[in-house]
Parts: sequence; C-alpha cells; structure tokens
Amino acid sequence: MHTHLAVEKRNLINSLKNRLIYEQLLNKVSLITLEDSDIDDCINKSLQVLGETLLVSRAYLLEPYQETNINNNFVWVSPGIVHEKNNLHDMSECFTPWLLNQVENNKIICFSDIEDIPDEITKKIILNQRIKSLFIIPLFVKNIYYGCLGFDVWGNYREWLEVDVNFLQSIARILCSAIANDMAKKSMNFERIQYCTMFDNINAGIYVSDIENYKILYANKFIKDIYGREPIGELCYKVLHNKDYPCIFCTNQIIKETKDKPYIWEHYNTFVNKYFEITNKIIRWRDGRDVRFEYMCEMSKYKQVQTELLMEKEAIKSLEAKLKKTNEKLQILSQSTITALSELLEQKDSYTASHQTNVANLSCAIAKEMKLPEEQIKGIKVAALLHDIGKIAIPLDILNKPRNLTDNEFNLIKEHVQNGFEVIKTLEFSWPIAKIILQHHERMNGSGYPNGLRNNEILIEAKILAVADTIDAMSSHRPYRPARGLGEAMAEVLKHSNVLYDSEVVKACLSVLMKENKKNKVITQEIFQYASNHSEINKINKNIVCYNI
Repeated sequence: MHTHLAVEKRNLINSLKNRLIYEQLLNKVSLITLEDSDIDDCINKSLQVLGETLLVSRAYLLEPYQETNINNNFVWVSPGIVHEKNNLHDMSECFTPWLLNQVENNKIICFSDIEDIPDEITKKIILNQRIKSLFIIPLFVKNIYYGCLGFDVWGNYREWLEVDVNFLQSIARILCSAIANDMAKKSMNFERIQYCTMFDNINAGIYVSDIENYKILYANKFIKDIYGREPIGELCYKVLHNKDYPCIFCTNQIIKETKDKPYIWEHYNTFVNKYFEITNKIIRWRDGRDVRFEYMCEMSKYKQVQTELLMEKEAIKSLEAKLKKTNEKLQILSQSTITALSELLEQKDSYTASHQTNVANLSCAIAKEMKLPEEQIKGIKVAALLHDIGKIAIPLDILNKPRNLTDNEFNLIKEHVQNGFEVIKTLEFSWPIAKIILQHHERMNGSGYPNGLRNNEILIEAKILAVADTIDAMSSHRPYRPARGLGEAMAEVLKHSNVLYDSEVVKACLSVLMKENKKNKVITQEIFQYASNHSEINKINKNIVCYNI
C-alpha cells in the first residue's frame, strides 16, 4: 500500500512538474510574440526557449514557401552540438515524398526512435543526419499552411509523451498567430489591390474605418463571412458589435495619441462570442486622410487552452491537499508503528527499558549540534528508536544473563543488527533506516560488525548512533555490571575518538553533555574531569570495549 501511494505521488509530482514547465513555456513564447515586433527575432527567441526547455539537439522553423529548405535564421542548435552548414542544408533531403505527404495532410510527425519510420528511404536519409528522434508539427490555421515547427535529437533517443504533443500544439498555434500577425503588418506596404487580395486570404479580420464618423471603408472576406454581411459604408459599432452607439472601449482616441505606434489589445466580442487579439493603428488612406486600420486575430482556442490550464491547476491544488492529508495520516501510522515496535522490545528486555528513547534523544541532540538538516535528524530519531529491534529474536536468558557471555552467546547477540535490518528493510521510510540499524555497531577502524566497514563507508547517522548507544549503555545498569557514570562513558568515547568513533561526533557529544548537565555540578565536574584527562585514560584499571552490545 505504501509503495502504491509512493508511486502515485511520484507520478503526480512528475505530471505537475511537466505541466508547470509547459505552462511557463507557453507564457514565455506568448510574451515573446507579443513584445517582439520583429518576427525573425521572435521566431529565433522562441526556438531558443523551446530548444533549451525541451532539451533537444536542434529546433527549427521551416518557412511555408520553402518546405524543403531550412532558413538559417530560423534554426537553434544546442551548445556543444557541431553545427555544420552543409549538415543543415542536407536536412532538405529529409523531406521525401512520404514526409511531405504527412505535412500536407496536417499530421504530426513524431518518432522517439527513427527506426520506427515506416518509409525506408526517409529513415535512411534521416539516420544519415545522425538524428535519433524527430518531432515536426505542421503549422496550419483553418487550412492555411504557415510552415513547420520541428525538433530533433542527435546521438540518443527522446520519448515524446502525450503532454508534449498537446502543449507543443498550443505553442504552434501561438507561433502561427504571431506569423500571421506579422504578415498582416508587412502587407500594409503593398499597393491597394495587393492589400485586398492578400487580406481576403488571411485567416483574420481586417477592416479600415473613418476615425471621425465610424464608417467602414474596407473589410476583408473574413469580416464579411464572420458577420454575414457586406459592411462597407456601415457604422463599425453597428456591424461588429450590434450597438446603436460608439463602443465605450473604442480605441480611436488612443491611436490618435500614439499615431506612430500600433495599439495591441484583447477583446471578447459578445456579438459573435469569440476572443480576438486586435491590432489598431492609424494609416494614411488613399485620399490622404488618417483612418483606423484594425487587424483581428481570433484566439478563442488559445483562451480555451488558458482556461483549461487554470482548471487543471485548481484540480492539481485539490489533489495536493488530498496528498497532504494522506501523508499526514501515513506519518501518524508510521509513528505508531515505530512506537509499538520500540515498546515491544522494551517489554521483553526490562534492562533496556527507555534505552532506545534515551539513545534517540541523545542522537538527535548530537545531530543538531553538528547542524545536520532537520529532515536528516528525523531519520536519525526513527533509526535510534528501532536500533535494537533485532534483539526481539535473542533469547531472554541470554539478554538478561548476569554473568559474562560465552563467545557463542556473544556471537548470537551480535546477530541483532542483521535481524533488525531484515525486519525494517521491508518498511517504507524516507530515510535509510534499515542501513543505519545494520551499521550502528560498525567502527571507524573496521573492528566493528557485521561487515567490518571503515571510515566513510559508514553512514553519518550510524556513526552518531554508535556514540549515543555507547554513552547510554555505559551509564545504564546491565545484568553483568553496574551503571557507569557519564564521565566514564564520555572517557570511553574520547579514548577511542577517530579510532572506533568519529571525532566530529565525539566532539559534538561532549558539547551536548556539558550543556545538558550544566546545572548538575556533580555530573558536570565528573564529565569535565574525565574529558580533561582523557589522555591519561589508559591508567584506568578496566577493560572498556563492549558496553553497548
């Protein structure tokens, strides 16, 4: 169950990340197309953003009037990729009859592995370009072809997911809109007949009106079709908005004040129930007067995508809230399990009652003194509470034996770390709890057990646990010996600092014990006495080596 929830959580997080990346990508490309008046710069900047975000080798835009050639102004190549002009020129060979047929039928060309291309001629040509994965979107708006937006990956393979296809289609529509808008602006430099012919073939509304009396002087076919009438000579607010008076949002006054600059704005037309991106500008009419030129690019689908994205974001927020509650429940369940296991061991072995709790408290204090991250300290606490769980499998008469253990009995007790590892490894934790338990009797010089690990082979959490375990074991009563003082326990770890125990952990432990026992002058004096004379510790007539089995 825990594994299933973890997988769902990872999948949701990955989905959220992908959607966030593409949403940001949509915004970036939209801003570029809105802010950059030069279409070449707009396309090149968009290709760079797309290429860097998608982590492809090359991004390019094929012009609609040159399907089989790449314009060098419209190619972005990833840094580190050898960019040879001939190689790019040879890309034209890839547009075989089969590939052109896909483009002309407005089909997305998507191959994570070029080997999957059914046409052998096309496959061979593309492989000669060192391309491993390919993605091409034909740029169509209402059956009008604006070119191809393409991406390829060299040297390795790229999996194109459904989310890639959906969002790249949205981005393609944005670029289509930008290209169409630029075509409209450039078309104003042609003669009147060329204006009319071209405007009638543009999939956007264009009309010209008198600024003073609002009469429409020219309208293209799009305007005639969408409003279902011949508008020339009629009032613009009557034809376009079905109003009997000038619109309160009319931009005539604005474009009078910004005569040399176009004014771009968005508008939802309630009469035809459509969103438009509108460009207004004053131009000189053929009789010499200043008139209003309007270019209306429909963006209803783009707005629909934005609305859907907002709805998906709200849905994601709801799922995140549910996940948070589920995680809280899992944390409560995990804590209950940890507490139950810890109490189960303490009920079996009365001599180690509160030992695991004491070790947990001291381990966390040492970790805080070492300024370890809070999340890592949480893992140390869990491992400490469970570090002796393997002793459940040890016979009680051996655990509570009042005399020295035989070699066989000691070897049996040493198995508790492996037993604990086997018990805990199947539980789902965010930290390496099972490994910490397995290593908490390993020592810096390799003399520990069960695997004789050394130095950096041992987890820092296990090093901390080893010191805390030794301190509490020595300062607590055991069946085979009376309790030692904190001073003598501290002397033990100081004596073997950087030999059995990590020196940084020992230093932090000494600091913690001195701070915690500051008010208890007897204990403080004892700790200070042993700590300050630890270089003379060999004079102590006792063999202190295994107090924390």
